[in-house]
Amino acid sequence: MTGRPDDIHPVAPERTQDPQGTPPPAREGIELDTDALEREVERLVDAGAPAEVIAAKVAEFEPVDAAETLAELEPEASIEVLQAMEDEAAAEALAHMDLPLAATVLVDLDPPEAARLIDLMEPDDAADILQELPRAVASDILARLKPKRAAQLGKLALYDPRTAGGMMTTDILVVREAGSIGQAIDAIKHQPSEESQTEVYVVDEQRRLVGTVSMRSLLVGEDTAPVAPLVTRDIDVLTAEQAREEVADLFQRYDYITVPVVDHDRRILGMVTIDDVVDIIESERSEDAQKLVGVAEDEGVHSSVREKMRGRSPWLMFNLIAAQAGSVVLLVYHGFIEAIPIVAAVYPVIANQSGNAGQQSLAVTLRGIVRDQIRRDRVPRLLMRESLTGLFTGFAVGASFAAAIALMHLIVPELNWRLGIVAGLAMALAMPVSCLVGGAIPLILDRRGFDPATASSIFLTMLTDFLSYGIFLSLAFLFRSWLGVGAPPLHAP
Repeated sequence: MTGRPDDIHPVAPERTQDPQGTPPPAREGIELDTDALEREVERLVDAGAPAEVIAAKVAEFEPVDAAETLAELEPEASIEVLQAMEDEAAAEALAHMDLPLAATVLVDLDPPEAARLIDLMEPDDAADILQELPRAVASDILARLKPKRAAQLGKLALYDPRTAGGMMTTDILVVREAGSIGQAIDAIKHQPSEESQTEVYVVDEQRRLVGTVSMRSLLVGEDTAPVAPLVTRDIDVLTAEQAREEVADLFQRYDYITVPVVDHDRRILGMVTIDDVVDIIESERSEDAQKLVGVAEDEGVHSSVREKMRGRSPWLMFNLIAAQAGSVVLLVYHGFIEAIPIVAAVYPVIANQSGNAGQQSLAVTLRGIVRDQIRRDRVPRLLMRESLTGLFTGFAVGASFAAAIALMHLIVPELNWRLGIVAGLAMALAMPVSCLVGGAIPLILDRRGFDPATASSIFLTMLTDFLSYGIFLSLAFLFRSWLGVGAPPLHAP
């Protein structure tokens, strides 16, 4: 891992259970019936209830559920309800909203109220929303905060949100290595923190991270005993510049709850928590799904029409051009298709099946790239395996397709067993090629330094349509006499 000091190594993960395996206590209170509350909110909205009444009901939700409920309301209603909520409940709900929506809501609030809600949020959540706001609005909000708080959030907002620095919180517990246990406990008491931190970070006089000490060790130790002997020095760290994909991989690999973030001099900057990583993993999944079809990774359901058009239009134009590849094949065989029009009912099925097979290979290969499971020396074997899978499934599916066409002769006389054999053979040949292409596209993009998820589906669709049309129509043209067709001319595109 880049930026890791020589004495920093992976260690056993922090646990949320005690040594006997007892789970943490359940949250106090009665479990809420979220569905019933949502129906009640819908009833109140439909009845035109005052914002104060709706706000009181929304406040009964968990913050994440409150955020989803507010997001489902009309923007004006959402803002009115948020304004009627208690500040702390409103701030928590706002922190759990999608960033574009949260930013839109803050922009529409009065500046003093927006600043008050930002001030109540966790530092990392507040910084994320500030990064989403227009520069002038963010500056206005920071100017209304206390200087120390404004400096804290302003510094966090400078980090790229796709890095460990952009994910971290500065709300951490830190004690000095040179002090006693009593001094460490006193220091912890004067460090208000809302984060769950079972391991306290230990620093030297220059605030350089030297390790961690468990909260339990401090609580059971003598006040006069030194902290230094209790320090665990072999710990894992992140640098502020590390990509969030690396952060997520580290947490998944070692089951961490928190990991400290340091600068290049090993001075502690903050920590990343598992809550943030879970959000990132979910975000990465949705972003990859969007990239596959050429949708901007930052587009959300609440993005403006302008933002949606800016993200989608370039890829739609590219897709329009790419789609001409299949059209070229149809133009070449235009005369043949006129002579035997029934083939027009067959080649879309072959293209569809080939495309699905290619998508399966694409998905598996992308998963391997993301999990760093693909070594360069094993790429040929991987592609060979995908091709063989496509070949065997192609023969099985092709045989079924050929039989289906032969049976359909009873309904459509133009369809016969000979055309079925040609179609089945074409599918058996097209599917392994599509699997090969589906596996190769993300590997090529990754090798060239591009994001392998970016519009891979568009490239794959272009190639599978071209190849499927070409293989089937070429075989049909080759066996035209056997199919009972003359020799129609081929057209240049």
